[in-house]
Amino acid sequence: MNRNSTEPQSEPEQGAEEPKPAHHSDDARSRIPQRDDKGRKQSPADRPGKQPGEGEPSVG
Repeated sequence: MNRNSTEPQSEPEQGAEEPKPAHHSDDARSRIPQRDDKGRKQSPADRPGKQPGEGEPSVG
């Protein structure tokens, strides 16, 4: 619709139903496998001996 239009915008219908929340399946086939790295201090992508983010360009 044009912003400069002189026609009034239609109001939302009264009594419109709220959308139903999404239903998520708990299917065992779609679960993320458990990882045995709770004690890990670096991500698998970090190189040993370097601090996380070391050598990367600054964001700012």
